[in-house]
Amino acid sequence: MQDTSVNPERNDADGGEVESLFSLALDARCESALMWLYVTSGDVGTPPFNRHRRKAYELARYAGYHYADEPIPHLLRDDDELTQAWEHGIHDQQVERREAQAAVEREGIKKLIAAKDWSALKLPLPEQILETLRGRKSVHVEGHGLYFEEDYIYCVNPYGIELLVSHVQDLTPDDIEHFLGDMALGEEWGPVPH
Repeated sequence: MQDTSVNPERNDADGGEVESLFSLALDARCESALMWLYVTSGDVGTPPFNRHRRKAYELARYAGYHYADEPIPHLLRDDDELTQAWEHGIHDQQVERREAQAAVEREGIKKLIAAKDWSALKLPLPEQILETLRGRKSVHVEGHGLYFEEDYIYCVNPYGIELLVSHVQDLTPDDIEHFLGDMALGEEWGPVPH
């Protein structure tokens, strides 16, 4: 088992250290055993039964969340509900990690957009796009197509939905920068059919 003092993910909401994995697993197993006493006495669905069942699940889920990198403890392994709770906790922790990473990446992208560092974002320069469109040629960026038709610029999103962007004479590099910023952030232009 890893040392809890060096892993900040093992701190509770107040910043205090989380109980040991063994302690959480034992508490979950005890709550589960108390729940099963109500099952054997025919008291399924009673408030005490529900309380012990909920507490067992919460403890196993909490253990899975804070000890996601550890193997499932033997105390939880042979009980389907506790195993499911453990896996639920791991899933919650992984989702939280991915969301935190995505937020960091998004902030980095926003900084590059503010700096107008289109090459770092692997996007064409706004002036190049504007010149191409004014030359009556289409441009494709991140699944979106910009094209010229009868003095107007249109956009087709990845779903094939078309929208009017601007009159060709009114289109400015700032408009293209706005478009590129949205593309860098993964924004969809136009209606999205879901």
